[in-house]
This record gives sequence, structure tokens and C-alpha cells, in this order.
Amino acid sequence: MTARPLSLYALVAGVLFTAVVLGWDAATPRAALPETLRGGGAAAMSPLLTRIAESFPPPPESAEALTETTARLALTEDELRRSTQQADLATTPHIAALSDQGHDIVLGRVVAVGAPGAAGPERLTIDLGTEDGIALDQSVVAADGLVGRTVRVGRTTSDVLIVGAADLVVGARALDSQLLGTVTPPASGDPAAREHGELTLTTISFGDLRTGEQVVTVGSPDDTPLVAGIPVGKITSVDPPRGRVDVTATLLPAVDIGTLDVVAVIVPGGR
Repeated sequence: MTARPLSLYALVAGVLFTAVVLGWDAATPRAALPETLRGGGAAAMSPLLTRIAESFPPPPESAEALTETTARLALTEDELRRSTQQADLATTPHIAALSDQGHDIVLGRVVAVGAPGAAGPERLTIDLGTEDGIALDQSVVAADGLVGRTVRVGRTTSDVLIVGAADLVVGARALDSQLLGTVTPPASGDPAAREHGELTLTTISFGDLRTGEQVVTVGSPDDTPLVAGIPVGKITSVDPPRGRVDVTATLLPAVDIGTLDVVAVIVPGGR
């Protein structure tokens, strides 16, 4: 049988000795425990306590180093998530189709969101600018559909006017009925109240809009500021007729600005 290390026996003996001394001192508090015995116990236990303390694993070099490591791991995870989102965005059908048509797709991310208007935030800022080939009046899209158009372009950042802003009217088409119209923020003259975040689709002619119809952009001449075929939203209800030639409906935007991160700017014709 293998002999146990001497240090283990010493440790056990030291612990037993300490227990005896403490028990005696506690049981007879009035008794005068010889100082020589106290001193001897302390001298005997000191090396053992030191060995016990040294047996524990050392702490990290510093809290700062641990914090830095955690921050790096979080940054790596964030970069990986963003890279995955960008790869998914580039292969989204409506964006892949624009690439096939010869447009350049420039990927970026949202870095700030402006103050809300009647239908939600009206502007946001992205981390793309003239250095990336971005110019005024270019379409900004996400995986779910249209975000808006660029209205201010700096060297490294750009401001985007969002769908639903008071200054942005989007020419649109309902896919099932093929009715043309415009998408705007809610107005006081709408025949039905809109919930916060909902928009109004107004057709330019009479027809049968259906709840659940998808609505896409018609596009602009030379694809500026808006390219065609980008999802704008879905019809959630059709307003009662008003004896006019147009039809109005409630439109739920395709893109949730509140959760938006990665976007693509469409540079027409690869210019």
C-alpha cells in the first residue's frame, strides 16, 4: 500500500491540535491557558495555514484583465452575429435581384435613430458615406423590405429618411389587385383611425384591395430615389368606401425600425 505524504499527516495533526486548543479555551473561558501553549500552537499552525492558502488556485492577474477578456469575447460574438446578418441580407431575394440587375449593394449598419413622428422614428443614421460610394437619394433596404432613402451624406455616415416620415411619399403597388397608389403617414382626413406605427395606402383608382395583400415599391426614374419591387408593407384592413374614386387602407410597414441593425444601400447601376 502506498504511504500517504507526510504533509497530509502533518496537516491532520495540526488541525486536531488546533481543535483541542480551541475546545479547551472555549469550554473553560476562565481558565488561564498557558501562553506558551498558545504561542506553540500558533507557531505550529502558521506554516500549515500558509500551505493551505497556497494550495488554492491563484486569482486572475487583475480584474481589468478579466474585464478586457470578457469585452473581447462579447465583441467577437457581436461581429459574428453581424457578419451572419450581412450574409443573409445579401442573399435576400429582393436584394439579390437588384444585384443581378447591375446595382451595387453596399452593406452597413444603423448607428443612431432620430426622434419619433406620427408613425414612429422619421430618420436614422448609418455608418456608410461618400467613402463607400453612397450619394443622396439612394434606396436603403433591410431583409424585410424598404427602410427609406438617403437625405444627407457625409464622408463616413449618412442620414436616412424612413418610410412613414412626413416628407417621404412612396409610390407603391398592391401585388394581388395591381392597384397603384402612395404610402404616407396617417392623416387627420383618413376615414379610419390608425394605430401607432401604421401607415396609409391610398390608391389612384377604384378597385378591390384585400386584407393581407403585400405592397411593393413602384420605383423611380433611373431608380432614384427608390428602386422597384421592394416590399413596403402588408394591408391589415381596408377602409369603408367614401364615394370617391380612390381606396384607402391601413398598411403595416415591412420593416420594424426598432429592431433594425444591418441595412443595404442600393447604388443604382453600379455607379
